[in-house]
Amino acid sequence: MNQNGYIVEVTSENTAMFKMQRQSACASCGKCFGSKSSESQDIIVEVSNDIGAHVGDHVEVSMDQVNVMKAVGIAYGFPLIALIIGSVGSYYILQAFGLEKSLEVLSFFIGIIFTGAAYYVIKRKDAAMRESKKYMPTVTRILIDLNLAKDV
Repeated sequence: MNQNGYIVEVTSENTAMFKMQRQSACASCGKCFGSKSSESQDIIVEVSNDIGAHVGDHVEVSMDQVNVMKAVGIAYGFPLIALIIGSVGSYYILQAFGLEKSLEVLSFFIGIIFTGAAYYVIKRKDAAMRESKKYMPTVTRILIDLNLAKDV
């Protein structure tokens, strides 16, 4: 998955903040800074900057499609599976213990608790995932803006 945009800040020797236009596929995965609403079109993402792009450079950023799908699975699939396991599993377990009163409501709340626990696990693992840079997009090349080159 390739995106074009601009470097807006160099945060360290090999990372930078990259500004790009939001695509429909990445509407609200949570990895982007600066905008929580889906109406905003510009987003800022932390990227690996091993090629040494500077502030204002027009660059191409790439992220392996497999890693994109893994990140989507972690962000959306894991909490969904926790919700289903918590709700359905607790329904049958509580039923086996003979609890008949408010069984569906209790199962629903247990599913919500499992979902919250899944988000907590994701949040706890977030720092380790950022350090590994496995899911971080990489600046692959610096692009030449022909409109700016004509003005010079």
